[in-house]
Amino acid sequence: MQLAQQPLVPGVERDAPAQEVLEGVSSLIRAVRCIEHRHLMPDSGLRRSDASVLKILYKGGEQRGGEIAAKLGVDASVVSRQVAALEADGLVSRRPDPADARVGLVSLAPAGKAQLEALYSSYTQHLRAALADLDDDALLSAAETMQRIAHAITEVNQVVRRTQSTGD
Repeated sequence: MQLAQQPLVPGVERDAPAQEVLEGVSSLIRAVRCIEHRHLMPDSGLRRSDASVLKILYKGGEQRGGEIAAKLGVDASVVSRQVAALEADGLVSRRPDPADARVGLVSLAPAGKAQLEALYSSYTQHLRAALADLDDDALLSAAETMQRIAHAITEVNQVVRRTQSTGD
């Protein structure tokens, strides 16, 4: 692969490998959003943000709205509105937290689980078809690399947030 030698922004030193990772991640995000758009609209009635909430509940089980918000990196009020809409659609359920009745616990309803599983089954089929020239080992290696990159970026972002909040 030929890496571009010109800086993306004039006057900014080019770090070709890091910028190529950034470009690759951006391209991957755009490609995944195209798949999501095709599968989320209009058949399922789910938005990408709704699917994200359902996925967090699927993976982590019942939890407080604030925990969901923290995992998504959004304000709790955003998740509260999403949960209300998902509950109205029968995709999640809420109950008071026995430890603190002022707080609600959100869980994935059977209909939400079924919808999420159908969505990801469709995603998986399309991804497998698109990557048919890669064997399972290559896919697993790519997944491991992407997870390492995501983890490293998340860690740095958390350090920056802590530094900004403490003023250090």
